[in-house]
Amino acid sequence: MFKYNNYTWKSDVLEISGIAHGFSTREGGVSTLPHTASMNTGFFRGDDRETVIENIRLLCQHAGLPEDVVCTPQIHSDTIRYVTRENAGEGTLRDVPFPCDGFVTDQPGITLLVRVADCAPVLLAGVTETGAPLVGAVHAGWRGTAAGIAAGAVAMLRKMGAVQIHAAVGACIHPCCYQVGGELRDTVAELRGSAFADKYVIKRDGALYADIAGMNRELLLEAGVDAVDVCGECTQCNPVLYHSHRATGGVRGTMGAGIGILC
Repeated sequence: MFKYNNYTWKSDVLEISGIAHGFSTREGGVSTLPHTASMNTGFFRGDDRETVIENIRLLCQHAGLPEDVVCTPQIHSDTIRYVTRENAGEGTLRDVPFPCDGFVTDQPGITLLVRVADCAPVLLAGVTETGAPLVGAVHAGWRGTAAGIAAGAVAMLRKMGAVQIHAAVGACIHPCCYQVGGELRDTVAELRGSAFADKYVIKRDGALYADIAGMNRELLLEAGVDAVDVCGECTQCNPVLYHSHRATGGVRGTMGAGIGILC
């Protein structure tokens, strides 16, 4: 179950000892521009760099996360990086070696941060046989979702020794609002099969509507995740609380979703 407190959403399934996480909204930041106010975690949206970095620091503070962060320009891929404490500051204080759409780590003291404004943020928490924590974070737009980025993160965590994995899909655009074109339906069918596409890309009133949260939930369960929580909040339905690309025509900030292992 998702609960909203101190400007962040948290999921019960990720409440694992030694792990902190949080999904931001538009609340709790220092941005003052009308389209980014007040919690914007994305660069190149109108805020100066120092404002964005302060917002990311505040998000970590609100969620109880480590303030050493790694993030990246996102490219709607299924590419996931393993990162360590040495990567802290990439995407904020220094350049990244290459862009991607997800991270995993088994090291404490670093927050994995992905940014969204309608796409689905997926956070993962796992433990090894000895109880050591592992975490992952992915940005799942429709292309990354169809390519199986969330399942890819599960596979990486398994290779790192995870014997139990929980996942939470944060607020994103839902099929009540997510009208799409035939390209999306065709791509999903090509990558995941026609039955999957028919289940999650639905025709209504002569138009197609996609359910990326539902897609990610099924793919996570298929990958063997032990528990999946899905936030029912639609970002386009509530642009006052959420940054939504669709609701604003692209004139917006971004939310952040972060997870990390505590020292």
